[in-house]
Amino acid sequence: MGASMKRGFRGKVMTASSGGEDLRYLEDGLLVFGDDGRITSVEPFGGPPDGVLVRDVRPFLLAAGFVDAHLHYPQTRVIGSATGPLLPWLERTVFPEEARFLDERHATAVAAELTRRLALAGTTTAVLYSSSDPRATRVLFEALARSGHRGFVGLTLMDQHCPEPLRVDADHALAACAELASAYHGHDRGRLAFVITPRFAPTCSRALLEGAGRLAEERGLFVQTHISENADECRAALALHPFASDYLDIYDRTGLLGERTLLAHAIHLSPGEWDRVRARGARIAHCPDSNFFLGSGRMRLAEARARGIPVALGTDVAAGRTFDVRRIMSSAYDNATCLGDPITPEALFRLGTLGGAEALGIARETGSLEPGKDADFCVIELPDYVEGRSDVLSRIVFSSDTTPVRETYVRGKRVEGG
Repeated sequence: MGASMKRGFRGKVMTASSGGEDLRYLEDGLLVFGDDGRITSVEPFGGPPDGVLVRDVRPFLLAAGFVDAHLHYPQTRVIGSATGPLLPWLERTVFPEEARFLDERHATAVAAELTRRLALAGTTTAVLYSSSDPRATRVLFEALARSGHRGFVGLTLMDQHCPEPLRVDADHALAACAELASAYHGHDRGRLAFVITPRFAPTCSRALLEGAGRLAEERGLFVQTHISENADECRAALALHPFASDYLDIYDRTGLLGERTLLAHAIHLSPGEWDRVRARGARIAHCPDSNFFLGSGRMRLAEARARGIPVALGTDVAAGRTFDVRRIMSSAYDNATCLGDPITPEALFRLGTLGGAEALGIARETGSLEPGKDADFCVIELPDYVEGRSDVLSRIVFSSDTTPVRETYVRGKRVEGG
């Protein structure tokens, strides 16, 4: 194949579109991208175009790669550990496992496992918490650099109310953040990014939160953290930070709440807090499976959608029991149905693809199969008797076990493990 020859994949095509809420579906489509990894066309198949090497994957589906907006790298191996609710689960399961990441060999083995699982799920973009150890965070960045994933990665910040092996004082933690950001932020045309990552308010002193806010502002970095996941957590946060009027106010007063802030869970926010999320331009990572598993409660997705707050979906491994964003779509459907706030399969598919990219500010590059965007996509197996937009969509959103991902690509290159 010549260096300038384009590549094409022929199959069913389903994608969200930047211009509206409806999905575009092609029963027999052709996705074409250049050697720069950018999509040049997505059209009904009308024969092989000149200069395009076409691979026929029919009856399989071509879909934009999925965006997992919230998961924990050090929890990869403790999926299914039912020691909740949240705070006891952290003490019994999570903190002991995260302490193992002080061993670089363990961190390396888990990073390889993580990237393989992401690829097998069709995930092309992941927003990840590392441990509180800078070496383990470097290990994760290097694994993502090799696998080809888009990765938003943060060193988990904790300087109080956590086991001593995981505690890193504010000065050392923020210095490590600055070093990691210098080394990896913006790598490969922005494929990797460093994210300021306070675990949550109870494990962070005010000094650490304020320092993290300053660093995020100085470097133009995204912020990710947890908020209002569990009622006991909410009480603990306010007891430890009495300067704030409510949980959200802790992050607001310390400079961590703004247009580059991604808040996970948001189950117990008051209407006033929801209004301030909207006013500050922050975004939400909705993690319904982990909310069910730990008995944390149900986030009202309708509160965010009514206010136009950007929402992405998160597996929240390991309280979430899967790396499969499509299973999270199904959980989000159940969650909304139980609350009397129904949501359509179309909206769920969008949340797991383009909606996630929009929440992360990368929708110009990824999240949908549209000309000019990067060729971030996956090939999903479909039985040959599944035809038509409605049936295909139902299978993809609600029956991922019967429609496995066969291959995953970022910028037209197959992701390692997928």
